[in-house]
Amino acid sequence: MKTLKVLTIVAVTGLVGLTAINACPMGGGEKMHEGMKQKKAQMKGMFKQLNLTSEQKGQMKALRQEMKSQHKERKFAMIKGRGMAKMGQFVSANGFDKQGFIDMATKKSQTMIQRRADMFEKRMNILSPEQRTKFAQLLQEK
Repeated sequence: MKTLKVLTIVAVTGLVGLTAINACPMGGGEKMHEGMKQKKAQMKGMFKQLNLTSEQKGQMKALRQEMKSQHKERKFAMIKGRGMAKMGQFVSANGFDKQGFIDMATKKSQTMIQRRADMFEKRMNILSPEQRTKFAQLLQEK
């Protein structure tokens, strides 16, 4: 009976330990998030230096809201098609379709780059020519 209690305690402790280890599998998740926060703060500071008009601020806010809603839609769609089911299309009895996997990952990456470029272009189109010049100078100084 004593042995059963000891084994139960060891098993529970092991499960709790494994859960704690897997809570942050990438290790540096917080550091990566902090870096993104710093970049966002730098960009926000640069836009403040451009002295945007209230109309431009409204346009920027609408653009952020649009981007946020699109991100939520994509995130929901991504969660639905995530995991082993997505990998199943590249694995068969004949083996692993490496080129198919690479093509899918490349397409996904290209789509993300295209979205970022489109969003940045929309932001630049809100700025006046003088503000664009000043923004370019601020980026060079950074």
